[in-house]
Amino acid sequence: MRARRPVPGPPAARSGPPAAHRGGALLSAKYAAYRTAQWLSQRLPSPAAFGCAERVADLWIRGARRERAAIRANLALALEAAAPEATLVREVFRNFGRYLVEFFTIHQTPKPAVSVEGYDHLLNARRRGSGAVLLTGHLGNWEVGAVLLRRMGLPVAVIALPHDDAGTNRLFNRQRHRCGLEVIPVGEDAAQRSLQRLREGCLLGVLGDREFGGHGVPVRIFRRELLLPSGPAILSLRARVPVIPTFLIREGPWRFRLCLEPAIQPDGQEGAALVPRLTQRYAQVLERYVRRTPTQWLLFEPAMG
Repeated sequence: MRARRPVPGPPAARSGPPAAHRGGALLSAKYAAYRTAQWLSQRLPSPAAFGCAERVADLWIRGARRERAAIRANLALALEAAAPEATLVREVFRNFGRYLVEFFTIHQTPKPAVSVEGYDHLLNARRRGSGAVLLTGHLGNWEVGAVLLRRMGLPVAVIALPHDDAGTNRLFNRQRHRCGLEVIPVGEDAAQRSLQRLREGCLLGVLGDREFGGHGVPVRIFRRELLLPSGPAILSLRARVPVIPTFLIREGPWRFRLCLEPAIQPDGQEGAALVPRLTQRYAQVLERYVRRTPTQWLLFEPAMG
């Protein structure tokens, strides 16, 4: 078995599972669950970690009524099926467990098997000296996708929506920083920081399949009208950089396919009228990938809102 590099952490985490209390304060259940997932993932052999994640997912699905309903609704949307099979719903939960194992241990996994499609689209943007908005979704493993691009020597920053509790937020951001990613939290100065990094030639990873800020754009997707975020298109127009739809699809344990789609160009001008058009073009790409791998769509909120 391959030896794993010790992972820095609080003293209690080095010798056993994370404690239920720290500094006299009760940790949130969410943080405790993620911290335990991290601790186990980084100490178990990879096959055992994936197996454990799948078993925990099977237990979680029984009590996760709200999340289960959201996944059913999203699968029904993607598959145009009134009642998705229970096995498909379960596979989404299992894929979320696999996503966590991969995210928490990617720094310990030097060479996952990755096939790359469409890398020329990214090279063309780099040759022009521009940054690019790498627009993805909660599909496959978007976190590991950013890490793999960073390992190629590319400058990568990610826009991250903060978690509800500070502990979970720190946990995820520490792992991102450990892997060499710059994190731009959603907040007051996120747009300005993002524009600056794009103009400096950085690749900016953005999730584009969930509208959460009240500034959504209506698009036609899955034969319905849904709201998708307008921010990615606005950043593209203001920074005059392309949008490159980018997805990392799981094909097996530590086997991935990194897909970079043709660039969506901002047409050399800035204007509110272009935002819906650019967003619609991304929506068409997103729909194609979700339909292809529906059980890797890890959106635990109803896409219909």
